[in-house]
Amino acid sequence: MSSLSYRSASELNDSMIRVYNHMCLAVLNSMIVGYFVSTNTQLMATLFGTPLKWVVIFAPLVAVLLVSFTIDKVGKVAATLMLHGFAALMGLSFATIFVIYTVGSITSAFMGAAILFGTMSFYGYFTKRSLETMGQFMFIGLIAIVIASIVNIFIGSTVMQMVISALAIIIFLGLTAYDTQQIREMVSVDSSSAVEVTGALTLYLDFINIFLNLLQLFGNKND
Repeated sequence: MSSLSYRSASELNDSMIRVYNHMCLAVLNSMIVGYFVSTNTQLMATLFGTPLKWVVIFAPLVAVLLVSFTIDKVGKVAATLMLHGFAALMGLSFATIFVIYTVGSITSAFMGAAILFGTMSFYGYFTKRSLETMGQFMFIGLIAIVIASIVNIFIGSTVMQMVISALAIIIFLGLTAYDTQQIREMVSVDSSSAVEVTGALTLYLDFINIFLNLLQLFGNKND
């Protein structure tokens, strides 16, 4: 019976740096796509002024499920293309935030998300304490806010949406620490490039959700 072979500290650190690099490039991809789509009036009218808007809204949800189930079964190049394809698809829906919110609000929310994400990811990376229980609790909370968000689509309560956004920030901050610890454990025994891209996708989703909920909670809208 063979035992697991753990990578050296330097190999682990290099692998995690690649995870963060993949994640940062995916975030940048989404922001660039979102900005340039928002500056094209005709494209915005086509994407959000026709029934095509429902494809733009729900396609990322379908895509993330497909990517999540297949990304760890393909090679590095295919996994990277899937990550950035998904990030670009997310960028289409981000076009609306550049229209709705002021540049200052978007910048502030992005910087705030970066600081909060970095703090929690740092904690998850270096803590010796197992975050398994917290991760399970946060996952239950995530399911709860998804259900609450669906209910609020029909209720349309601004107060409820604010509460959901505040709770979502807390939940995704907790998931950031938990996911970082899990990714660190995975890359410590798995040297494949695909696992690094899979980890990047997970952290990308954590960061984006922190950013969007901060923007929704504190952002100023254009006149």
